[in-house]
This record gives sequence, C-alpha cells and structure tokens, in this order.
Amino acid sequence: MPPEQRRDELIAAAIRVIARRGVAGATTRAVTAEADMPLGAFSYIFGTQDELMTAVVDTVTEQERFAAQVRAIDGTSMVTALRSGLDGYIDLLKARPDDELALFELAIWARRRDPDGQMRAQWATYFRAAEDLLRFAAEVTAHEWQTPVSELARVLVSFADGITLAWLADHDTDAARRTAAFAAEALARHAAPRTSQEKESRRAD
Repeated sequence: MPPEQRRDELIAAAIRVIARRGVAGATTRAVTAEADMPLGAFSYIFGTQDELMTAVVDTVTEQERFAAQVRAIDGTSMVTALRSGLDGYIDLLKARPDDELALFELAIWARRRDPDGQMRAQWATYFRAAEDLLRFAAEVTAHEWQTPVSELARVLVSFADGITLAWLADHDTDAARRTAAFAAEALARHAAPRTSQEKESRRAD
C-alpha cells in the first residue's frame, strides 16, 4: 500500500475512533487496529500521536472548505453564494457527522492539555478557511467586502460552529439551513458590488 494511502486510512480510522471513544481512546494501537494495519505502520507514517491529531484537523477542515467552495458558485448575488456555500457545509455535516464530533473532541482535549496551544491553532485554521470562502464568494459575485475579511471570518466560523453543535444535538437539517440563510443575509450586508473601474482593473491584472 502506498504511504499516502496508508496515511489517509490512518486519518480516517482516527476520526472514527475519536468519534466513538474520544481522543483518550485514540491510542496508536486502537487507530492501527481500526485501520487493520500493523502497529509499525503508525510510526512509519506519523512520528507522534500529536502529528496524527494535527493531520485529522487539517484534513477535515480542508474537506469543509472544499465542500463550501464547490457549492459557492452561484454568482447571482452575495447572499446566494454564501447560502450555497453554507448549504454545502451542512451537506457534508450530514454525510460525515463523525468528522465534526472528532474535531470537537480534539478541541476539548487540546484546551485542557495546553490552553494556548493546539486549540488556538485549530481555530486559526478555521478562520483561514473562512477567509478563503469569503474571498471566493466576493470573486464569483464581483463584490468587495466593506468590513475586514478577518473580522467577517470570525463571524462565519461562529455561525458554522453553532450550526454544527445544534445539528449534532437534534439533527434538524431544516433548522440548520434556516440558520445558514440568516447568516448569509447578515454577512452579505457587509459587501458592495465592485465598480466598473475596479472590474476593469482586475481584468487587466
């Protein structure tokens, strides 16, 4: 099995184990057993458990960002772009709830272990992904953000966290989509269409 495939399978196995047992239960032995691999495969791919945990966060966050951007292609308006992006995230949440459970388990574990360490880095990854989505939405709708994107990204992440926790609690997808619609409307108020001059400048670039 190629190393990259082993890496992907170990990450997927870690997500399943963390969702069932928490981070404390995601021992090297438990993860390799879940992946149906020999114990030595872990040390060959990941030097430490911390490296595996970081890879889990990075992998799931990238999946979320990609799902949102794929859906955020409706350039009709900023609202529709953001709404379709958030709906893409909700679709992923429904399809892979264990991923989100694992991320929250990791966050709590990291906060208790090191208050200023991995949890801060985990949310910094979310903020960067949110900034990417907001810039993508502005590009496809020919808009400019009137509020710093870094500030709006924190709002978007807060909405996404709330949607996630509420859905994990009650599995009410319709309610999640209503919250997403509210979030899209709220964020869209901070954008304005680009002027003709700005559009020409971007084409020249």
